[in-house]
Amino acid sequence: MRSFLILIYFILFFLLTLPFLLLAYIIGVFSKKAQYKYTYYVGKGWSNILLFLAGTKITVTGLHNIPDGPALFVGNHRSLFDIPALYRFFPNPTGFVSKNEMSKLPIMSWWMSSIGCIFLNRDDVRAAMKTMLLGIDLLKQGQSLVIFPEGTRSKTEDMLPFKQGSLKFAQKANVPIVPFGISNTDQILKKNSLNVKSANITLNFGEPIDLNTLSKEELKKSAEYVQDIVKSLI
Repeated sequence: MRSFLILIYFILFFLLTLPFLLLAYIIGVFSKKAQYKYTYYVGKGWSNILLFLAGTKITVTGLHNIPDGPALFVGNHRSLFDIPALYRFFPNPTGFVSKNEMSKLPIMSWWMSSIGCIFLNRDDVRAAMKTMLLGIDLLKQGQSLVIFPEGTRSKTEDMLPFKQGSLKFAQKANVPIVPFGISNTDQILKKNSLNVKSANITLNFGEPIDLNTLSKEELKKSAEYVQDIVKSLI
């Protein structure tokens, strides 16, 4: 039954996305900030509906660690359901640093762009640099970003090593890193399965990290440092 409801949800999502996107585009002509605010609330609504239909329960801690201003949220990646679970608790417009393949998906990529997501092509240094500069600019303008430094979802319970370059967004934009650990989202929809199951998700936000307070030697190992904190939050 849940799988059927989720199917109906996505059919309605794609049918209703076009008018929502049209309005987002019109708003964006006058103000990008207003566009992100509008799509933030729409995205929050869609996330809540999806989580409800999936029968999820979320236990969250550390919401007081989320700053009022922009931040780079850094954590582990278990499932596509990580995204709505996280989005539900963001107090301000927040985009995701996504793999470049997502930019090739019609409708979905348009919606992602409208909420401030950016697409990172790790195989093209020049394109990756442009994305990095775009992300830094968004953070400086007050838009938060989420990045999964593993680069992809792990096929096992063990986390993949964090990529050092993923933290440069925060360092260059002079914003804090907010580490988070999320678990059990992979139990909702397992890989290569269409059977949606209910799950009890845990989401923990850690204390903000200011990379600019670290020494040069500490910065070289900052990815390991942040990953250790994320592990402690899972």
